[in-house]
Amino acid sequence: MKASPKSEVRSPKVNPQPATRFPQLKVLCHAACSLSLLLLILGSCHSGTQKTVQGQKPDETGVAKLVVSEEIHNFGALKAGEVVSFTFSFRNEGTRTLIIDHAVADCGCTEVIVPEKNIAPGKEGHIEVIFNSAGEVGKQLKTVTITSNAEEAKKQIFIRANVTNELIEIYS
Repeated sequence: MKASPKSEVRSPKVNPQPATRFPQLKVLCHAACSLSLLLLILGSCHSGTQKTVQGQKPDETGVAKLVVSEEIHNFGALKAGEVVSFTFSFRNEGTRTLIIDHAVADCGCTEVIVPEKNIAPGKEGHIEVIFNSAGEVGKQLKTVTITSNAEEAKKQIFIRANVTNELIEIYS
């Protein structure tokens, strides 16, 4: 009688330490867990806290009212190339803190500076407007639009000038 050959079932080799098989995966898993934990901690620290603008109460009611003392300023006669400035004064005559979102000029020749954007009721604020007359000639009217939380959300102020340019006068 012939002995039947033994059949062996071979199982694939299994690495007893799967974590060492893919060391990058282990590092990535630790990093993801650490990041999740950090975000959870930071999120819980921030919940329930609110940052308020200095002088403004979070539950403030009423309206802000921007009242400009001089809405149009005339620089008069200027020679082309002169740079002049004027500071407009305004007052918050409302009962809520006035918050100026932004103030923009209609021309690149005009720069606007708003040093204080939050004005308490009854207080005064300022907006500086700088006009560069280089490249301009004749009667000029420039507009600055102020956007705020006032009852009149957009307010315009203006500067005027009459710019003379000697080169243009010589050749005309």
